[in-house]
Amino acid sequence: MRILKFLFTLLAGLILLLTLAYFIVGAWVDERLQQQDFSAAYNDCRKVWTARGLYGDGVPQNSIESIAAAFEAGAQGVEVDIRYDKQKGDYIVSHDYPYNLKNGRLLTLKELFDALGARYPGRYYWLDYKGIRHLGDHEPRAVQRLLEITRDNGVRDFIYVEGEAPLALAAFRDAGFHSILDTHPLPENSYPRLAAFMFGIYKMVYYFGGFTVMGMEYGEKGDPVYGPRARERLGRLPVFLYHVPVDPALVKQLLPLPAVRAMIVGNNQSVNLHDLNACEQPAG
Repeated sequence: MRILKFLFTLLAGLILLLTLAYFIVGAWVDERLQQQDFSAAYNDCRKVWTARGLYGDGVPQNSIESIAAAFEAGAQGVEVDIRYDKQKGDYIVSHDYPYNLKNGRLLTLKELFDALGARYPGRYYWLDYKGIRHLGDHEPRAVQRLLEITRDNGVRDFIYVEGEAPLALAAFRDAGFHSILDTHPLPENSYPRLAAFMFGIYKMVYYFGGFTVMGMEYGEKGDPVYGPRARERLGRLPVFLYHVPVDPALVKQLLPLPAVRAMIVGNNQSVNLHDLNACEQPAG
């Protein structure tokens, strides 16, 4: 009984210390974030990007054709799904594994950049890095390969690498790439306290990781992840939103928010709302 009592007391003390540390470090991080310079993050009126390009009617998603179509429609940036093939030592443009073929063949990320970089200068690529946490010993080579394939086509400064594994993502940050810390907070209406706690943790990881922006899904219209309380908790911290409901009125509400730097509308949908931009929306 004495041993159990001792262990219980030790556990309670540990929980108390962790709770105090959470609030103390969280308050310090909030203060630092209020003073932080976020000028390195994308900040353009054209916030509505697209996922995998504009596809359909024979045009495959995540293809040169679909991404070119999005750029032609006015998208300033496109989210592209990529995977690093350890055996090939190269990046494959694909959402799934086994890889999705484009016109009957594999499409490498180098081919995509070489085809579109000079043709659409100044456009952005949101690289949704599938399996980044599993790079292991291949991490240095993966970073080097991304540096190699962005050397001569003018896209290096316009790449955002997204990942949910902070340590692996930091390797790409250290190589000079913009970074998106992918987060998965809970909806604020269904889980208000847990959502607040998770945002506190994510802000610490974002700050100490030195990442460019924080990424997250918007959530449902009636139960958002990035709702009013989340916006208050994150303050000026720049965010990239995905899975924003296909609702032009909602998009117009999000566009004037200074912290929202880019958004992808729809979930596994080809959506063209690129005529909407923040410069034409009233501030609010």
